[in-house]
Amino acid sequence: MQTVVDINNSFKKIVQEHIQLQKFYTHSIDQMDIDKIDVNLFPFLYAQVTGMSIDGGVTVFSYEVTVADLVIEETETVVTQVFAETALIMQDVIAAFSLNVNSVAVNLGLVPDAYGFTLPISCDAFSARFDNSLSGWSCSFDIRVPNALNLCDALYTT
Repeated sequence: MQTVVDINNSFKKIVQEHIQLQKFYTHSIDQMDIDKIDVNLFPFLYAQVTGMSIDGGVTVFSYEVTVADLVIEETETVVTQVFAETALIMQDVIAAFSLNVNSVAVNLGLVPDAYGFTLPISCDAFSARFDNSLSGWSCSFDIRVPNALNLCDALYTT
């Protein structure tokens, strides 16, 4: 059975293998105190499961995903550069899920090839979403995992 833990481990692996990403976070991003995060832990990837649907042999987990960086000097040039860099990182994250059958993605072990993913993904830019100078991209997407409904695996007493 594939669970949220398995999908979060895929996000963690993406961060570990990505040259620019420094940290993975999950759960409520609104409760994170960005001011207490070390400056060396940016840019970061945040992914939180927001829903689940079950259909026969497939479970679909919905995720909110954010790639964000700290903008230290809020000039137009710097903010534009942060948007450009975080957009490319978001594309890398999406590619890991959408191209998971590709030999490169499989060899890196980022995402199991059994996961399903549908394009296109619509992303929204944000700046100063919090009480600091955090900018980047956010999107929602669904990850389909094979999970057959099976009473033999259910935790019932007999």
